[in-house]
This record gives sequence, C-alpha cells and structure tokens, in this order.
Amino acid sequence: MNGIHLHPHDIIDEGTEKIFSLLNVMGDIQYIFPQVNTIFERNPYPKGILPHNPVHEFVQGEGTWHVPIKVKEIYENLYQKVDSSVQKGEDSIQLLKEGSSKTTFEIIPWLNLLNGDFQGNVANNGVVDFLGNEVEYWLCPNGPDVVPMWSKLISALTEKYGYTTYLIDRIRFPDWAGKQVNPKGIFSCFCSHCKKGMDSVGINIPVLIDTMNRVANHLKNQDFHYAVQTLFQSEVIKQWIQFRQDSVSNFVEDLLKEVQKVNSDIQLWLDLWPPSYAWLLGQDYERLTKASNTLKHFPYHKLGGGADVQGFIEFFADTPAKQEEAFQAFLTFFDLQYDITYETFREHGYPISFVKNENDKVRELSKANTNIFSGIQMWNIEEDHLIEALEAAENSDANDVLYYCYGWADEKLFSAVGKWNILKVK
Repeated sequence: MNGIHLHPHDIIDEGTEKIFSLLNVMGDIQYIFPQVNTIFERNPYPKGILPHNPVHEFVQGEGTWHVPIKVKEIYENLYQKVDSSVQKGEDSIQLLKEGSSKTTFEIIPWLNLLNGDFQGNVANNGVVDFLGNEVEYWLCPNGPDVVPMWSKLISALTEKYGYTTYLIDRIRFPDWAGKQVNPKGIFSCFCSHCKKGMDSVGINIPVLIDTMNRVANHLKNQDFHYAVQTLFQSEVIKQWIQFRQDSVSNFVEDLLKEVQKVNSDIQLWLDLWPPSYAWLLGQDYERLTKASNTLKHFPYHKLGGGADVQGFIEFFADTPAKQEEAFQAFLTFFDLQYDITYETFREHGYPISFVKNENDKVRELSKANTNIFSGIQMWNIEEDHLIEALEAAENSDANDVLYYCYGWADEKLFSAVGKWNILKVK
C-alpha cells in the first residue's frame, strides 16, 4: 500500500479529521509520514499557496525541530534549533498519534538528518567545500557528534511516541540547491575528519582540489564539455566519489547499530535521490539497502527528478545557446539518455519514461526484496499528468508509491487518485 508526506503545519492548521477525510478519498493510503524537523523549503515550492490550509497561504520552512523534546539536554554538543511553535505548546506528532489511533493508518515519522539549523559545535561537525568555506546548514556524515546526537534523538522519539520505524531523509552530501543555488557545495567535504579519512585511503587531497578547481574554471568559462571530460577522466574524482558513498553508508550503518542498542525493534527506512543522481551525492543503493529493507526515491519527471536542473544550468550559462550546451553536458554527466532540448525540458521536464527508468535502476541496484516506494509529485501538476506518473510507477519495478505531499496538493488531485484506484479494481 501507498504513503503520503505531511508537514507539521498541515496537522496543526487543518486537523486530523480533515486530513483523514482527504486521504480516504484517495483509497490507497496505508502509511503517513509526518515531518519531525523541517528543511529550508517554501511550502509550497517554489511558489503558490497552500490550497486547503485555512490558516496560512504559505509556510517557510526554517530547518527547525518541531516536537517537544529537550534536544539540548539530550545532546549538548550538537542540537537543532527548536521551532517557535513548540514554545506555544504545539505537538503535531502527538495530534496525529491521537487522531490516528482508531484508524488503519500507520505512522512513520520522517526525519531530516544532515540539513537544518543546527547549533552547538557545528564547526566540528559541518561540511566544508573545496575552497575551505563552510557549507551553511549542512552536517557532515563523518562529524563526530552526528551519529551520537541522532541516535539519542531517535531513541527519545521512540520513548515519547512509541514509534519504532523512521524515514530518514537528507542522508547525503549537499547538492547545489538550497536557500540559494550553490554549486561549490557539491565539491565537499574537506572538514578535518573527511581529510583524515581521505588521506587514510590514499586520496591525494592537493591533486583532488586542483582537479576541482580546473572543473570550476571550465564551468565559469562556460566550457561545459571540458568540465565533464575532466571529471570523467580523473581517477582522484572516482576515489572521492567512492569515499563519499562509504561515508554516507557508514553513517547509516553506525546510526542503526547505535539505536538498536537501545531498542532492537527500531528500523530506518531511507529517503534517497533517484539513482541517476544519488551516486554523486554519496548514496550507494547496493550497500544502503543492506542496512534497510525499505526506501523511497523521487523520480519526479516534470521536476528533473527532484534536482534543481534549471537553477544549475542558469547559474553558469547566460545565453540560450550556452544553456543548451550546459544542459546537454548535464545529461551526459548523469547518463540521462533523453533526446530533448533545454527549452523542452523547461516546459515539460523529462519524458514520462524517466519514472520507470529510475525505478527499474533502483531495483537493479538494491538488495533483493527491497521494498521500493516511487515518489509521486502531487503539486503543480494536472490530473492527467498525475495519473500518467502513477501508471508509469505501476508499470515499473517499484512496489508502491509515496505522494509528495498532502498540504501542497489541490483537492481535485485527491479525487483523481481515488477515481483511478476505483477504475483499477473494476
């Protein structure tokens, strides 16, 4: 059965009765994934209003913690800024727990682990780019306090609410998106812990940084073909990519080991990038699915697979001709074999075949019998395109779908899904 994401303001502003009534219209929801801590994301993204929220037209996520747990007391060295709503006595997870107690919905709290407004000893746990600059609001998976902090927080959440399965998100190194487009964040991490780790596996850090500088200069000069060629031909870049993947996998494995010391029933489900991108950001499907039997990824074909492709292209390229050149280099680098122009992409996104292609790649890369949720875009989309994505997911190697997200979706889309599910049964 399928699932759907909820944000704290959905529960606080609309109430569980309204939420459940819309989910019941869909007829296919088993799992509800309520967000425990936010990222720096406008709700809805990138513009528009929340179509059925009676309180807010939009809500700006600020990377804050949204449940009444004393995070600083639990782990003083590193902790997330607590949202002002908690000071007002709000507790969206408790409201959802109480509201769902007489329903068949299963609640899987959703956590963003490495991206947010963290406080304490951030300097010793944050991501550093190849120029030596801190990447704002990102924790490094090799930071010494990151696993201890999250193991204690997850244990505290289980003790408070009783849930033992969590969806863990932002388990990667930074991409180029965020509050502003920042491609430098991709070339990371060069914190003291990562440099020590890279040195221990034989990565020549000065050569790596020199290679990254050459790529950056190619991009700055709009020599996109040479940037891709340099990356493809560099052995030290291949070593760095492997190190990133090992770092994220070690982080997830160590976190699971620590939380299961406290409660052996705790399980961590994974929220990953589509595989065409995931490898660059440190996500190794083969190894990660040995630690978790369930994952979700988001092959949103109309949105470039969840990547801010347009932001990246237009950061570097300032004319239509150069934007086309940059886009074709982008497709080449990520092995996205689609015969489309940048103009077509801006208007329509990737072809619908992207959904099946990415889901099938996930199945191929993952451990046998992994449960795969195909993320489904449920905002800024018409009914026919939503159903098209559902049909593509159903005809792929994914098991189920996970809708993103309740609060951003027009009410007509809930009905469209419900009608489609009824027609499937007939």
